[in-house]
Amino acid sequence: MRIHRQGTCLNVLAPAKLNLSLQVLGERPDGFHDLQTVMISVRVFDLLSFRPLPEQDIHLSVGDGDIGHRHSQNSFACPTDERNLIVQAARLIQSETGCNQGVAIHLQKRIPSEAGMGGGSSDAAATLVALNHLWGLDLSRERLHSLAARLGSDLNFFLDSFPIAICTGRGEKIEPARLDSLVHFVIVKPRSGLATGEVFRLWKQLSEDSGQSLNSRELNGSDHRWDQLNSPLAWSSVIQNSLQPAAESLNADVNSVLLNLSYEDGVASGMTGSGSACFGICRNARHARRVAARMQNRGIGRVWVTTSGV
Repeated sequence: MRIHRQGTCLNVLAPAKLNLSLQVLGERPDGFHDLQTVMISVRVFDLLSFRPLPEQDIHLSVGDGDIGHRHSQNSFACPTDERNLIVQAARLIQSETGCNQGVAIHLQKRIPSEAGMGGGSSDAAATLVALNHLWGLDLSRERLHSLAARLGSDLNFFLDSFPIAICTGRGEKIEPARLDSLVHFVIVKPRSGLATGEVFRLWKQLSEDSGQSLNSRELNGSDHRWDQLNSPLAWSSVIQNSLQPAAESLNADVNSVLLNLSYEDGVASGMTGSGSACFGICRNARHARRVAARMQNRGIGRVWVTTSGV
């Protein structure tokens, strides 16, 4: 997350994430799921601009910031009312602090929706951090993390701008890990997305039908040699996703994208979050550009070439 002040306004770059590993361990009494996931920040960003207002009003506007992809429906799929996590985050910080200030927020949407890349969560985390600065609230990091956990499972990861972390609980318990070198990615988002709730419901049904065990091997950020994962082959030992069978059942394009990535020499591939975006880890920037060009030529979805980083 990057914050830049411009006069009385704040501009924030909110990064996307990829789940290199996602294990669903079971359903909780509160309706959420216990998870163990390896999240990595990638350099695909939403841009949020915050302008103070004298009243308590919260105004959100959305534009499509994805230059070169004007066919994108991001701006139409993104609500501007209380359904949006940005508005929920702003209202929560108002109510919890008694702040009587307002804000106009403009979102340039570059992270695709229904992709499993955490765009909504990253935007909400950026809102908490930005309004803490803009309104002079001086909330502690611990307080911001407490608020973030009330809004969703991924927000806590984005608050501290870790390059890579092991996340457990609902995803709100963060154990940072060390990452010494850039990881080169090709990301492919199929034409259609996936709703998180639908994927989890089908995951539950498939799990019950198969009677499969929900236990998984544990990953530990402090003792795992992340600095030795310096090739796609090495990263392939980490990549896994409990939700992939459900996602592929709901959206055949996910399987198509993963098959196309698997045909590429030296690429370790997987699906992020609940989908529908998939990723390939490449050897270097040149390798990533070559793979991306072939993905684009096949017309299987929107394609990004990017790296790890915040």
